[in-house]
Amino acid sequence: MQICVVSVKITKPLSDLIQRYLEIDAHVTKSDFIRDAIREKIKRDVPELYEELFKVNEASEDEEC
Repeated sequence: MQICVVSVKITKPLSDLIQRYLEIDAHVTKSDFIRDAIREKIKRDVPELYEELFKVNEASEDEEC
């Protein structure tokens, strides 16, 4: 699986809130938390796209971002 970097800016209060959440949850880093949050949002809102993700990953693992 190819890795792509996505940068986002968030407010300090949101960053602090995420950090507090990490202290009581199983996520190791903010990046882990954000990746999981994105997956959960897509799975909840458009499950057909979430399922498509697995088909795409199986078909081609070397495509560019």
